[in-house]
Amino acid sequence: MSGASWTRARAAAWARAALAWLAAGVLLVAAPGCIFSPRDADGPPDEGPDIPWVTPTDTDKVLENLAAALAGEGISNYMDCFTDSFRFHVDPQDSLDAGQEGYDRYANWFRDEEATYIDGVFLDSAVGIDVVFSMVEGPDENEDETYRRDDYELTIVWQSGDHQPGESVTYRGRVTFWMRRDETQLWSIFEWVDRRPADPGGSATWGVLRGDYR
Repeated sequence: MSGASWTRARAAAWARAALAWLAAGVLLVAAPGCIFSPRDADGPPDEGPDIPWVTPTDTDKVLENLAAALAGEGISNYMDCFTDSFRFHVDPQDSLDAGQEGYDRYANWFRDEEATYIDGVFLDSAVGIDVVFSMVEGPDENEDETYRRDDYELTIVWQSGDHQPGESVTYRGRVTFWMRRDETQLWSIFEWVDRRPADPGGSATWGVLRGDYR
C-alpha cells in the first residue's frame, strides 16, 4: 500500500471510531437514570422515595415539606425549604439565658449554621422527629414576600448526645416565617423569627435546640 493510501485508510478508521464514540455518548445521556441526567428543577431533593415532597406552590406546602424532612431525617429536603439568604433570629431571652455563650451561639445565623445544627440533630436523634404547626396569623400570598405566624410543638426521641437514649423531649414556641416566592412561583423561607410561647409549660424553644448544636 502506498503512503498516501495508508494515510487515507488511517483517517477513515479514525473517523469511524469518532462516530462510534459519539453514538455511545448519545445513548449514555439518553439512558434512563443516567448519572448525568439533571434533576427536574421543580422536583424534590435527592433523598430517595421514602421522604414525601410536594411542590411548594403555597406556604402550607413549605411547612409540609419541612415536617416530612424532619420525620425522615432528610437534610437535603430540609435545606431545600430555605433560601440561600436564610437567617434565623432567636428569642432575646433565650440568648440572655445562655450567658456569655449567648452571642456566640446565635449571632450571624445563616444557611450554613442551619445545616450544621440540623445535621447534628439528625445524628443524635431517632428517625421520626415530629412537628405540629398551628397557624396563628395567615400569610398574604398575593405578594411575592409574606409572613405567617405559627405555634409549634417539636418532639424528638434522642438516641445519643446530651440526653438519655430513648428520652423524648418536646420543644414549644411561636415562629414568624418570612417566605419568598421565586421566579418559578415556588415558596421558601428566608427568615425565621423564634419566640417563646405565652405558656411554655417548662419546654425550651426550637431556638434553644439550635444553640445546643452550633
